[in-house]
Amino acid sequence: MKRRGYVDEEGNTINQSFENKKPLLRFFFVIGTVLPVVIIIFIIVALIQNGNCLNVYKSIENASLKYAKDQGNLPTLEGETTTVRLDDLYNDKYLSSANTNNSLCSGNVKITKYKEDYLYTIDVRNCGQCSVNKKYGEWSKEQTSYPSGKAIVDIIPYYNYYIKDTSTTGWTDYFDDSELQDETSKYGIRLPLDEEKLPSIPKEAEISNIENDTTYYYRYRDRSWKWYDIEGDYSDFSSEQPQGYVNKDEGSEIYTNWTDYSLNYPEEKDYRTIQSTTGYKFYYLNKDGEKVYYNSGQYSAQEDVDTDKYDQRDDDTTTLYRYRDKMWRWYNGQKRKYSSYTSRQPNDKPFKDEETETLGTPTSWDSESHSSAETSEYRVEERKIMTRFRIKYDILSLKVLDEPLNRQDFEKKVKMTIPQFATNNNYKLEVTYKFRYRKS
Repeated sequence: MKRRGYVDEEGNTINQSFENKKPLLRFFFVIGTVLPVVIIIFIIVALIQNGNCLNVYKSIENASLKYAKDQGNLPTLEGETTTVRLDDLYNDKYLSSANTNNSLCSGNVKITKYKEDYLYTIDVRNCGQCSVNKKYGEWSKEQTSYPSGKAIVDIIPYYNYYIKDTSTTGWTDYFDDSELQDETSKYGIRLPLDEEKLPSIPKEAEISNIENDTTYYYRYRDRSWKWYDIEGDYSDFSSEQPQGYVNKDEGSEIYTNWTDYSLNYPEEKDYRTIQSTTGYKFYYLNKDGEKVYYNSGQYSAQEDVDTDKYDQRDDDTTTLYRYRDKMWRWYNGQKRKYSSYTSRQPNDKPFKDEETETLGTPTSWDSESHSSAETSEYRVEERKIMTRFRIKYDILSLKVLDEPLNRQDFEKKVKMTIPQFATNNNYKLEVTYKFRYRKS
């Protein structure tokens, strides 16, 4: 006999085994949809909370650094530390509860000098979810590389040392200021542009310092004049005979200054000297590759242009001209006797013709001044700073210790504190580091 199954209200047969599984399917449906949402929410909350704690730690670090600076307690030696109490940060208004999620946290921050930077080891308590003792577990084992991505990191310095033999080279020649670099080096001085000109040192040597020494170098030019014997009836200087004067005194002859170069050829005169040169349009290229012309793009003589800056020129050229004129004094009656150009008064010529003054060519630079009260009337002296260099360097032994030691063991071994040892000129201290972090 055929077994009668279950039917619904419309007479359709119901699968009894499926009906029996419905509660189980509903359970898996809830697990498959609700649980992932709960997990995602939990992860988001954890990330937000972790981000908030990182912001709290950063605020504490910044406040600790400023406090230590203001107190003059920042460590200066590699591996040295200073500790800042959070109570002091609150009391001295470097930190407020607003920086620490409205909590007055306790604990301290250890600041360690690490190379050219500072590292912070934070141990904050009573700080809600950000309390280190609640949020993090035990310290990890020490490792040689910095554990990136970890919020709470401790740095442990280890020490070894070398015996050093210090030497100093001889001095270089002197360098002009224009031969030195613009920027100050790590030695606190400006080095030569060509550092190959510094003294050579052994290949295995380590430079401890580069020293400089400055001095003045001098050069001078002497003014000179024509001197004459009598006053007489004399005119001002003129290239052409002035009205009222009969005679030209050839002995008084001087020259005018050269005119500026011009495109125009000057009028010719029997007392005029005319020179010509090639004129160019000089320019340089700016950062946008555009031409920037000297003198608004006018033709110019090369001797008038700073060709270090305006280092390029157009192909087209022209001829430029300049001139200078001879001039004399004209006289009536008795003629003067003029001397040649001289700086000192000749015995038989008591009068100096001031308008004949000329300035001689400069001497070469010298380490000694040649100016004195006796020469002050006619000597014009310039001076400039010159700089020379020498190198202090160390030749190091092999590392003395087989293995680096922590601070306590090292100071016990060498019978000196780290600050004492670091300033001892017979040794070079080497600091290496290991790191550990609080486990999440």
